Amino acid sequence: MLSMKKLILTLLFTLCACAPSPKPNSMAYITNQGDNTVSVIDISQNKVVDTIKVGKAPVGVAISAKLKRVFISNVESSNISAINTKTNKIIENIALQGAPVGLAMAPNSKTLYVADWFSDRIISINTADYKQHREVIVTKAPAGLVVSPDSKTLYVAARDSNEIAIIDTTTLTVSKRIAVGTHPFGLSLSTDGSYLYVVNVYDNTISSINTHTWAETTIKVGEHPYCAVPSADNKTLYVTNTQDDTVSVIDLATKKIIITIEVGMTPEGISYDAASKLVLVANWGENKVSVIDATTNKLKNHIKTGDKSRAFGQFILSEQ
Repeated sequence: MLSMKKLILTLLFTLCACAPSPKPNSMAYITNQGDNTVSVIDISQNKVVDTIKVGKAPVGVAISAKLKRVFISNVESSNISAINTKTNKIIENIALQGAPVGLAMAPNSKTLYVADWFSDRIISINTADYKQHREVIVTKAPAGLVVSPDSKTLYVAARDSNEIAIIDTTTLTVSKRIAVGTHPFGLSLSTDGSYLYVVNVYDNTISSINTHTWAETTIKVGEHPYCAVPSADNKTLYVTNTQDDTVSVIDLATKKIIITIEVGMTPEGISYDAASKLVLVANWGENKVSVIDATTNKLKNHIKTGDKSRAFGQFILSEQ
């Protein structure tokens, strides 16, 4: 009898050991400015699995895996929709004065930052109590936002003053300003925070800035770039070019374009999914998301979304 029990236990252990581990599952949250919705894409299934009605003219996206929350900026209804990622239901609408556009979540998930486009200010929202706000006037037309890995520094693209404002998040004061190209919009950071990437829309360039020395390198890209995102290994940068319907792929070691990928019409928001090694691009002019295989830098397919998809911000909830 004892030997039979041992045999059963051995078989069970073997079956468990041989069973494939579940694949990582990542979700993309795409704002559709034209129909006031968010399309939820299951990246492993390669399709939209939910559509969430939000406020008027949604644009910005910020995600916290820790809080299981997605935050959406609704420009025309002057609020932020907070969505539970387990249910894809809105749990609260955070009312604001002004026109919220860019969003960024601090890596420690304690603070949500909001760029108020019309009032030239940054609003800091305590994620433990949405009624606790702080704010700072930065400069003209703040757009893209990104927070350093240690959550101590906020970078702000000031579109109409052609500079980056660097904010100390403890005091919420501007500690430095850096002149860049004309009309900076999208921002992103290398995973270690050592390099800041600034998209200069009217110059058709990317500013690559060393955050330790503030040395800047300028890289030429396509027509009217909008947003950029680095790969998880910090070797490659992907840039959306809105007026030639492409993505520029930059080798960050050489600061040269290695390939240009045709995507949908008017590509805007872009995010990298480290779990699947895919790059997703929201095409405002064609109501779809383009999927790029980052291992080959080839277009895989398109996913139909809502009207005027923008997805401004890092819009992928990745589970590795």
